[in-house]
Amino acid sequence: MNNIKQIIKDKGIKQIYICKELGINESVLSLIINGKRKPSQERLKALAKILNVSIKDLYPNVEVK
Repeated sequence: MNNIKQIIKDKGIKQIYICKELGINESVLSLIINGKRKPSQERLKALAKILNVSIKDLYPNVEVK
């Protein structure tokens, strides 16, 4: 379970902007948001930076290395 969808909504950031920043397409972001695909550590860090949150905020139940 992740909080990505809620954080994106709360911050009012467009998914297309996130996709461009991460270099992925919208279908891949959708899979990540819906928990059907796990992003790489590098992408996860980049996503957290784009959203100005910690990785723990995105995935509260996952231990971060």
